[in-house]
Amino acid sequence: MAFSSKAVISLTANEDRLKNLLLDAAASLNSSQVPQRVGQDVDTRQPVILRWAGGWVRDKLLGIDSHDVDVAINCMTGEQFGLELRRFCTLPDIIKKHSIREEDLGSLHTIKANPEKSKHLATATCRVFGVDLDLVNLRKETYSDHSRNPGVEFGTAVEDARRRDATVNALFYNIHTNEVEDFTSGLSDLEAKVIRTPLEPFKTFTDDPLRVLRVIRFASRLRFTIDPDAEQVIADTKVLESLTIKISRERVGIEVEKMLKGNLRIRTRLPIPEREKKRGKRIKKQ
Repeated sequence: MAFSSKAVISLTANEDRLKNLLLDAAASLNSSQVPQRVGQDVDTRQPVILRWAGGWVRDKLLGIDSHDVDVAINCMTGEQFGLELRRFCTLPDIIKKHSIREEDLGSLHTIKANPEKSKHLATATCRVFGVDLDLVNLRKETYSDHSRNPGVEFGTAVEDARRRDATVNALFYNIHTNEVEDFTSGLSDLEAKVIRTPLEPFKTFTDDPLRVLRVIRFASRLRFTIDPDAEQVIADTKVLESLTIKISRERVGIEVEKMLKGNLRIRTRLPIPEREKKRGKRIKKQ
């Protein structure tokens, strides 16, 4: 497994179909003055740029099948883009161009902003062409000493990557350029099979101590090692105290349950004939 700065992702036919629909939706928004685009949910100074983010990118590069895609939007909330996408998919010309059937589009579920519960920006989920989409905006976060719920506002792709728990989860696939964007050494860490934090480990873990458990979980599931600096900080008394103060027992339990679900299997990249040869050799040995 080797990744260069020009890592390539090969899309399935269905993923390519989804990408083309999203590109057309973004182009439509960029070329028209849509009334709904006025307001705090939209930054009209920028054209809409869409990236597939996080776990989907990591898994595709590792050869792991994934049917969940986080779509990161640079200048609209997930809710706003989801509403525009649903409207776009009802246009007769678009239905014909993308061969959209009724069953190809699931319901749009929106999660409203709720600042009282530290939910500052609205998001949405929907199912398109059999793929579960989480629609979110790129964001930056500011943490207090006593809560893992940050203050949130629109951010850049770099700021969004740095707020994540691990570099291998901070990769983006820019669907406009077909490029994997790596702002935190995620590709080299993926090749080295290392779980490393995008920022200095102490800041990453004290901002949100739940990241300690997530780092351990991903190292276990992917069979990666944890970066020595991060491993040392995990045992820091201030990090452990922060974990106690900021994270509820219920949330810890959920993360531990995820850890116990077992390791992921990475799909072999051998051609079918080679796989059959190896299978035959194993049978003979038995």
